[in-house]
Amino acid sequence: MKHRHTSVFALVTLSLTLTGCASNDFRTDGIEEVRVSGSDGFSSFQERDIVTFDEPESIRVFEDMLREADEIPGVANVVGPEYDIEIRFEDGETDRYYLWLNDDAKSASSLYDADDTNIGYRLPADVTEKLINLLEPGD
Repeated sequence: MKHRHTSVFALVTLSLTLTGCASNDFRTDGIEEVRVSGSDGFSSFQERDIVTFDEPESIRVFEDMLREADEIPGVANVVGPEYDIEIRFEDGETDRYYLWLNDDAKSASSLYDADDTNIGYRLPADVTEKLINLLEPGD
């Protein structure tokens, strides 16, 4: 009987741990297009020099970016973002993000939800590399 309680406890602990691993609530379903521009800072989204990505393989890079973003503990003191990202969904909804893309493809980059800039998110090196290849080809 004692062994059974240990197994049940282990399963409950594992499920709570896995449930707690969700690092964000970013929406990734139904992305229609992603619009990206160089950022003018936190105050507003830049409306010039926008590049639109609507091909499935490009959209997948941004889905990975959102899905793999891990919350950074604490409040970051950062300079203005490099990129403004606007994600448009098939249902007409729009989400906006600020992106700091690390120059080193083997390092992490940062992402902030434009509606809540008090919480930062770390992007893993593999996502950074995909973003560099997409946003800065030939650099």
